[in-house]
Amino acid sequence: MFTTVFMSDGAQFDAQAVNVAGSLRMKTYRIHSFMLDNPNDIETINQLVDEFDLTLNTGVLVNQQALRDSGDIAKHHAAVTKNWSERVKPLIETYLTASGDPNTSSLDGFNKLVEDIELLVGAYQKHAETNIATIRLVQSLALFSTLILIALAMVIVHRHIEQPLSKLTWVAHQIGKGDFTAKAEETGKGELAILARTINKMSGSLYRSKSQLEEQIKRKTRKLSRSNQSLELLFQVSRKLNEVEPGSVDFQPLLNKLAAVTGVKDLDLCIMTAQGTGPYEHLMSTEKTIPDKCQQQLCHDCTEHDSLFPPVNGQMKYQLSIGDQHYGVLVVSLDEGSILEDWQHQLFEAIAEQVANGLSMKYQNEQRRRIALMNERTVIARELHDSLAQALSYLKIQVTRLQRLQQKESAQEQIDQVIDELKNGLGAAYSELRELLTTFRLKLDGQGIKAALEQTISQLQNRSDDFSFTLNYHVSNIPFTPQEEIHLLQIAREATQNAFYHSQGSNIEIGITSNSLSEVILTVKDNGIGIPEDPNKLNHYGLAIMKERSRNLDGELTVKRNDERGTTVMFSFIPEYARTLELKSKSA
Repeated sequence: MFTTVFMSDGAQFDAQAVNVAGSLRMKTYRIHSFMLDNPNDIETINQLVDEFDLTLNTGVLVNQQALRDSGDIAKHHAAVTKNWSERVKPLIETYLTASGDPNTSSLDGFNKLVEDIELLVGAYQKHAETNIATIRLVQSLALFSTLILIALAMVIVHRHIEQPLSKLTWVAHQIGKGDFTAKAEETGKGELAILARTINKMSGSLYRSKSQLEEQIKRKTRKLSRSNQSLELLFQVSRKLNEVEPGSVDFQPLLNKLAAVTGVKDLDLCIMTAQGTGPYEHLMSTEKTIPDKCQQQLCHDCTEHDSLFPPVNGQMKYQLSIGDQHYGVLVVSLDEGSILEDWQHQLFEAIAEQVANGLSMKYQNEQRRRIALMNERTVIARELHDSLAQALSYLKIQVTRLQRLQQKESAQEQIDQVIDELKNGLGAAYSELRELLTTFRLKLDGQGIKAALEQTISQLQNRSDDFSFTLNYHVSNIPFTPQEEIHLLQIAREATQNAFYHSQGSNIEIGITSNSLSEVILTVKDNGIGIPEDPNKLNHYGLAIMKERSRNLDGELTVKRNDERGTTVMFSFIPEYARTLELKSKSA
């Protein structure tokens, strides 16, 4: 393009040169014609001659000839100039001075000049055509070269840009799909090679990050699985210990599950009583020969310690202890060179604590049963002593009296009187025995105080239709302990039975409520004849029973005669849960 511009700039005056050179012919013809037609008009002829000189020796022809000082243009321009200055122009001057007609020689001179001018015009024309042909050739070569360069550029772009970009795009798609093994070619030093190396580094980093995340997820999953199994095992142990009596729990499946969860195969669970020195049960998670010291119950090395021993001979020992009470030991035998992880150690400690809590609950329950049994036996003994024993003593005295009357052969009338007293005493003793049996057969059956009172009212209602009963029970939301339920129910039943048998009324109201002081208040009210001034003489053993039970609950029992008629028995106490809340509030 630069060459054609340069050549076009050099050829811009070619057409003008052809035109000016062609005008020289016209000027020649005009001079010759004017000389023939107006020979006397010398001024005009001189003017035409000057114009020819000016055109020939100045302007575009001289410039073009100067640009091309060699070749046909310069040669023909020199010939025209020579012919004009040496031949034609002298002929015109001669003609003007001689004032004659132009002759044949002058005509030949003009013709020769026109021929030279024709050659000059042809040279200019040829030069212009040559320039155009050269420009056309250069443009064709430039176009062909451009096409070749475009083809080469396309090949280079395809090979060095398009293909690497396609591979980089494919690698990016593979990475987007999660395939981090795809690699891009890193050959070369260009930007695409740098980009390929960067993508490969990114892919490697992502692959390592993904591998690390997968490994972390696997570790977390294993940890969560272990935690889940541990929690499930703790739940099973807790449920087993709470569902049944700890003494009847089969710990062997739980020990096997503990070995499976922790991966420690060799476990020993030795269970003993709180006061014992040796285990009464030795459980193992794997079959093995028990050491001689275990067979001889020499357990001091395992059971007598205050804290966890460091591993000795590959064993870890966990006490089953609550406070100062020891119930055995859990022995963990490790493989050579292995140690417990933190989660295994925590699980063994938790299981040991759970088992110890269960055994402690069993011991405490047994203690409570013993105490409750002794209390009930004391109450039964007192009731038998105050009622049936005194009646039997009275009957024994009457039998002795009857024997003496028979020995003295007393009157039949005295003997019959003693026999009547014996019958009355036996009847009273039988009645008292039935009342005691009714009292001692009391049971809650898991239905609560209200259901037991309704059952008592139903039994009394079946005995007599002369009484109507009203039960007002408003302590359903209070959590009574079993001892509180038993004593409260016994007092309510005893007071109700006393009113039923001795009040001679027609209505009995039973109420169990609570007040703002967290006290539970039991009232049994009848509309009978009222209690006498000295109630201890009437049904004295029943009142003694109620007073004894009220003392067990740290409550207050009052029996009073109503203003109009009837008797009211009132008992109030503070339940254990309210006392606990009060102690917590004071300590806070």
